[in-house]
Amino acid sequence: MKARPLIFSASIGQGHQQAAKALCTELEKKGYAPKIIDTFYNLSPLLHHCIVKSYLNLLKLGPSVWRKIYFNAEKQSYFLYIDRFSTLFTDRLHKMIAEEENVPFIISTHPFVTPFLTTVKKKRNINIPIYYVITDFLMHPAYLREGVDLYFTADPTSFHFAKKNNYPVDRFCLTGIPVPGHPAFTSTKSKSRELLGLDENKKMVLIAGGGFGLAKYVKVIRALEKSNEELTIICMTGTNTKAARKIESYKSKHHLRVLPFTDRFLDYLRASDVVISKSGGLTMSEALICETPIIIYKPVPGHEEHNAQYLVEKGAAVKIQDDDELPLIIKRVLFQKKLSEEMRHSARKIKKPTAAEKIVEEMILALEQKQQAVR
Repeated sequence: MKARPLIFSASIGQGHQQAAKALCTELEKKGYAPKIIDTFYNLSPLLHHCIVKSYLNLLKLGPSVWRKIYFNAEKQSYFLYIDRFSTLFTDRLHKMIAEEENVPFIISTHPFVTPFLTTVKKKRNINIPIYYVITDFLMHPAYLREGVDLYFTADPTSFHFAKKNNYPVDRFCLTGIPVPGHPAFTSTKSKSRELLGLDENKKMVLIAGGGFGLAKYVKVIRALEKSNEELTIICMTGTNTKAARKIESYKSKHHLRVLPFTDRFLDYLRASDVVISKSGGLTMSEALICETPIIIYKPVPGHEEHNAQYLVEKGAAVKIQDDDELPLIIKRVLFQKKLSEEMRHSARKIKKPTAAEKIVEEMILALEQKQQAVR
């Protein structure tokens, strides 16, 4: 029987699931038979619904509260409350793991999932390595758990972070964020436009709001109305049907197109002159690989603000601080060739297209070293 690594993710947005798929593909190439588990949905559909609903409401209605919790948690261990909560589901989670045979290691791709796994490992004395794949660009103390054997991160300061938090440095691997491979990554903007039937000569703007469609689409479109040149504007709205309807009823001088979900997102990303988005780890990683200039607008408080900070410092993105800046910054990125070329060059220096492959190689190496040590 093939070894069966378990990849625990959570369908709270699409990024963590995409990371899980990328790892799954690489493990299959190595001869494994991995299984992706949508953790909270499998534990309890009601639990999953409550977490998603609470998270979305917090981001929409109380973003400042979430920001305060996130940044205060760098100094105080608020995040350990989730460990206490996870004990309510220890038996169910243990059963899910125990039912599988020949599990060499367990992977988490979501910060809410990791404490559930480390709790069950401790409570049920599970002797299986747990690997945690971070899907943001910077580390946070809330990610740290004693039961995690290895962390895989894009954070170039992770070793300093480990020392600062009195954590073993050798538990951190600097790999980047895993994204599924795609032909768009090796294509050109021209070829991608031809594939999608898009005008080669028009400037193209992609507005991406992640799986939940959390973008201020109409505000961005209004800002783009100030452009003298007719643009192609692609709005990726995810599950946000309300936003899709609002855009479809908007009268614009530009060519507007609304796409809820599409398996061609990366083709559109590669075809674009700029992507305007919040700064989710997976979308930003994909934009870097496509070398598409990034404008960060209204990032989710906390982890996405950290992502924005990293990308702006590296020169691969610009961040809009105030709504009044929207027209000017979009105009600069779209029409100042020197700026867009500098952003593409910065993306080229920090992109990690083979992160998934590298992570899987490190996981297998760590497993082999552990098995040799036991012998």
